[in-house]
Amino acid sequence: MRVQGTWSRWLWLVLALGCWALAFLEIRTWFGGGTDPTWEQIQKSGVVRVGMDATYPPFEVQDEFGRFYGYDVDLVEELARRWGVRAEFINIHFDGLYDALLTGKCDLLVSALPYDETLTEDVLYSPSYFNAGLLLAVREGERRIASVNSLGDKRVGVSLGSAGHLEARRIQEQACIPLQIVPFASSWEALQALRAGEVNAAIVDSVSAYCFVHDPGGIRYLKKFLSDEQYVIAMRPDSGYLWKRIADELAHMKKEGFLLTLQEKWF
Repeated sequence: MRVQGTWSRWLWLVLALGCWALAFLEIRTWFGGGTDPTWEQIQKSGVVRVGMDATYPPFEVQDEFGRFYGYDVDLVEELARRWGVRAEFINIHFDGLYDALLTGKCDLLVSALPYDETLTEDVLYSPSYFNAGLLLAVREGERRIASVNSLGDKRVGVSLGSAGHLEARRIQEQACIPLQIVPFASSWEALQALRAGEVNAAIVDSVSAYCFVHDPGGIRYLKKFLSDEQYVIAMRPDSGYLWKRIADELAHMKKEGFLLTLQEKWF
């Protein structure tokens, strides 16, 4: 019986090592120097098919001739150029993006897509390429407001019911800063009120702040984000090697200043 017990333990040990080795090889294949089904298809066809909802300027829009343009389009075109393939864009309603990806209608989703923790078992997300979180905006010549700690007794514009509205309430209640919340129908209207001097500051998403600073201007934003909303690229869960290629390219683009150039071009 003692000999049988020893053999049994050895058998289980060998099986466990075998399983670990197989798992290691699979992970190495996906994330290392191997490939995956989506990457193989892209290389074979010479085309990367990208799903996006082209109704969200300046990230993705279609002109009257059906041509796609915007921040995300330029990002994809650059990825395709570096991979030596052609980008093909597919316009999909935002609600149908994930279904289109998982049924193979496209290879990637690049559509100002916020990271969604609840979907991480269904898709792979790339590292973030853009932060659409909240910023504190003030008038261009304003120097007394250097952070949210300076908002005591100040009138702060927000979009009614938005993340900025919730953040203003959090600052008011949890940080005990007695700011006066002034709700507007949209972040743009809050920024217009700021520019006109009707409020002292505004808490808005970075996309609205960047666009308003570009045109019509008259405001600036503090660089420190009050919250994060990371835009990412989504892939099918068996696209581990593709994930690695995208993560590597995004890191290079950030280091080379390409992502900053995109931001300066479109905002």
